[in-house]
Order: sequence, then C-alpha cells, then structure tokens
Amino acid sequence: MAGTVTTDPLETGTRRAAAIQRLDTELLVATATALADQATSSVNVTIPSDRRGLSEFGPALHAMAKTVRPDVEFRVLFSSRAIDVEVLHRLTTERANVAVRIAESPLQGVAMADFRGALLWSPIALKGGSVALFDKSAEIGALGSLFLGAWGSAIPLAEFLKRRELVRHEDQRQVLGHLRDGHTDRVAAQKMGISYRTYRRRVAEILEGLGAESRFQAGVRASELGLLSPLEDAQ
Repeated sequence: MAGTVTTDPLETGTRRAAAIQRLDTELLVATATALADQATSSVNVTIPSDRRGLSEFGPALHAMAKTVRPDVEFRVLFSSRAIDVEVLHRLTTERANVAVRIAESPLQGVAMADFRGALLWSPIALKGGSVALFDKSAEIGALGSLFLGAWGSAIPLAEFLKRRELVRHEDQRQVLGHLRDGHTDRVAAQKMGISYRTYRRRVAEILEGLGAESRFQAGVRASELGLLSPLEDAQ
C-alpha cells in the first residue's frame, strides 16, 4: 500500500499512496514542484498551523509558486496561528495572481493539483513528520472537501490585515482581552482607567471591524485569529 519515495516522487503507479518516511527538505521541494507542474486547472495549498511546519513547508510553497503556470488557479490557506509576513510578502511577490486566505482553525500541510494528486505533511497524522503522496485515491476527495470547506469560511488576506490594524495599540488589545474574558463594560473601563463612554465607543469600533455580533464573539474571534498575540509589522 505504501512505499518509500527515493528518486522520482510522482511515480506512484497503482499504489494508493507513497510515503517519504523521513522528512527531507530537498525531496519535499522536488515532490511539491513536480506536483504543481502537472496541474492544469488549480493548485490548492494549506500551510501547517505551527511555526515549525511553516518553516519546513515554506521552501516547497515558494517552489510551487514559481512552477505553477500563470493560467492555473493558485490558492494558499494559512492558519492564523502561523502567519509570517515575510513569507506572505515573498509569496505575493513571486506570483501576482495568488489568492491567500487566513483560517481560524488549525491546518495540516497539504498541496493538491487539480484535486487529482495530493501531498500531505503532518507531524500529527503521519508518524515522525513523514510525507505522504496520494495519486487518484479516495483520500484526495476527502482532502479536497476539507480544503474547500476551510477555504469557504476563511478570511481574505486583505481583510485579515485590516482586522490586525484594530489591535495595533496596547489599549485596543486590552479591550479585546476584556471582551474575551467576559468582563462587563463598567468593570473593564475601570480596570483600564478610562471612561465608560470611551470604552463603549472602542468596543463598538472593534465589533464592527471584526464583524462580530456580540462582545464575547469578538473576543473569541480575535483570539482565534491571533490578534491578541504580539503583532508583527504587517507593512
């Protein structure tokens, strides 16, 4: 059912999946590049949620961006837990028509070509951080459905960066923290040392910016999007 990929990463024949038993960056890049090169309609990528996954999957992502033909749709889904402004800048510089969205939920590392071939890297799903290559198998249908579901509920990059602007200052992050923790407006205003009216005005601005229907939802959404973590300069 599974074999070790050593030379030609796409020669899987009739096997359901080929597994790279040990994570090797050069082989991962070669496999991802070959996968992207065979795409005729779309290449869809999800970036692992942890920083380690981003650093290991990053070279493959950039290789695919250079390989995918201009007429092929190229979509990349990042988790809000693993946003790297430098990687995003390089990606959008390398490929003008790339579509990038940010998901609130954790993601595995996946690259799919035309929903017919897929490369999966996950230290959780695959023992030892190995890589699996699926070719015309039932698993690709499941991976494709997961991607489309996550993509449909994710936030376009421009909107995500706009929302980050809401919490660039410490007092805005404090408001979000109080919303997340369920503090009443009067208690939160007192803790921050500002007037009740000023606090309510800032809450209204944040609710509108995050598209949240309640104070608690705004706090949770901000936390899921990583907006309560120390921010990097998004410029």
